[in-house]
Amino acid sequence: MNAIIVISRILIGALFVFSGFVKAVDPIGSQIKLEDYFEAMGLMSLEPQALWMSMLLNTAEIVLGLMLFLNSYPKLALYGSVALMLFFTPLTFWLAVANPVSDCGCFGDAITLTNWQTFWKNIAIDGVLLLLYVGRKQLKPRVNSVKQFAITTLSLLIAFGFQFYNLNNLPIIDFRPYKVGNNIAELMKSPKDAPKDIYKTSLFYKNSKTGERKEFTLENAPYEDSLTWAYDTTINILVSKGYEPPIHDFKITLLDGTDITSQVLADTTPVFILVAYDLLLSDLSNSADIYRLKQYADSKNVGFVVFTASGETDINSVKSQFPEGIPYFNADKKVLRTIIRANPGLVLLKGGTVVEKWHHRNIPEEKRLDKLLN
Repeated sequence: MNAIIVISRILIGALFVFSGFVKAVDPIGSQIKLEDYFEAMGLMSLEPQALWMSMLLNTAEIVLGLMLFLNSYPKLALYGSVALMLFFTPLTFWLAVANPVSDCGCFGDAITLTNWQTFWKNIAIDGVLLLLYVGRKQLKPRVNSVKQFAITTLSLLIAFGFQFYNLNNLPIIDFRPYKVGNNIAELMKSPKDAPKDIYKTSLFYKNSKTGERKEFTLENAPYEDSLTWAYDTTINILVSKGYEPPIHDFKITLLDGTDITSQVLADTTPVFILVAYDLLLSDLSNSADIYRLKQYADSKNVGFVVFTASGETDINSVKSQFPEGIPYFNADKKVLRTIIRANPGLVLLKGGTVVEKWHHRNIPEEKRLDKLLN
């Protein structure tokens, strides 16, 4: 029994650490997922706190996981883990039933699970935690209280520090489809034999004599009996999700709405793209580097453009804070936040391929840019 308890403790600890780590790599990604939750629940007032809440949850997972894995305050870690799962298990059941978002984000962008897969995964974790709770008397630390305190405190500092680093730079591991080296156009394609979405179509007709509203299928709908049945509505229910390309919502337009996506992806000349999903919220503390980069691009006859979700009014209100002569294009806010976790961030694109990406705090010197362009 003791060996089972030890193995269970280590497995749950490792799983919590992994789950927390892949989200801590990208705290803005966790923030976006929480914002999706709040929108689905009608709790938009909590969106401003989404980043801090996501960082706290990621930290809790990492610290509790390390405490279990390293056998530091194991009973306290067990109780904390049980408390987390008592919250998340009902939540994931609701997600599975209501399906307000397609992915819970429990493993960030590293691993995508359906909502039902997430729920059953949590049930399995609950089972192991129940085993640990029953055998909790066997959870005895191997080191003294001073070392346990040191381990826990260090875990806490590492978890927070790691997230702040990724937040103030770019994620050290990019799990998204727009990572360096990927070709956007290629990832937008679907294989010829890719499975399609399968829907169940229900047609509702109203009986003009009795007022009865009845459901029919495409096969038995009373198309020809127009004297008795009057068409009311159609409902399509997704039965089976087909193949979805890794990138399926990338669209670039002129400010008047003209779609130029194909031109952007087909352009074989390098172009620097300043991605600022919201120009009014953009951090311009490093604007001198942006001006320097624009001058460099001009000297090399390389394009320099801005992708933003901001409208023309907002663009005009902040234009004076950016270098002159920059074309502005529109794209979806969530897409831009997926492309790069910075506002603004810089992307070097060539022929639809992401050559390199930088946070606005880390815009490189000319020597580095020369090597990339050559």
